[in-house]
Amino acid sequence: MKKVLFCLVLLLAALPAVADVIVIGNPPDPGAGNKFPFGSAYNAEYQQVYDSSGFSGPFLIQDLEFYNTQFDNGSTSLPTGNFKIQLSTTQYGVNDITGNFGQNEGNDITTVYDDSIAQSWQFGNTLHLQLAKSFLYDPAKGNLLMDVVTSGVSADGGETFFDVNSTGGFFTRVYCSGGVACGSNGTVDTGYGLVTGFSGSAVPEPGTLLMMGTGLVGVVGVIRRRRWRGDFPAGALKICLGSGHLKARMTKPQ
Repeated sequence: MKKVLFCLVLLLAALPAVADVIVIGNPPDPGAGNKFPFGSAYNAEYQQVYDSSGFSGPFLIQDLEFYNTQFDNGSTSLPTGNFKIQLSTTQYGVNDITGNFGQNEGNDITTVYDDSIAQSWQFGNTLHLQLAKSFLYDPAKGNLLMDVVTSGVSADGGETFFDVNSTGGFFTRVYCSGGVACGSNGTVDTGYGLVTGFSGSAVPEPGTLLMMGTGLVGVVGVIRRRRWRGDFPAGALKICLGSGHLKARMTKPQ
């Protein structure tokens, strides 16, 4: 069965990738927004914890999105400077996250983005961040924490206010008041944060892979029986599940 699962993984990897987008925080608060940390001269640390209930299962996060659809401040560009974004699995939740940034971080903390976000801007645009490194998040292991550390940031093109939610209990943010570094004394804003899109792909559970692998064995059996009857059209197919007896070939009828 291990050989079957191995071949199944190879087959799945060969299929065209279909990206999913999970948006947490919709619908946004009407006519409202917030400029921390991506829309102003915020030079400090920022965290946002997302309740695990927003994800139905393991999810490979490859991109992040933030939206500007509710409050138009007339900005023409996003801030310059560097934005370092890390993701981790944390045991702290929406209602008990602390103001100590380091304490909130999970053991699997991973740097997924470390670059500028500067770009021209107009109301209605989406900040789409393609991550340099993907992050596999499993909601069964805890909540998701996003940590942002900025440096050298200025907002010469005006301040941008990204969509927020304050009513759904989806997330909680920890920030430094005034956008100035505050050490481990962050302000906790329970139940409030940026509406966030996570682009990537759902990852099948081990049990699902096992069922698919069992089905693949059945398919191999069908291929072998039909090959023996000569039902296959011209062509050649080789499905190799190892060097042992689980092998099916389809050859051109003579």
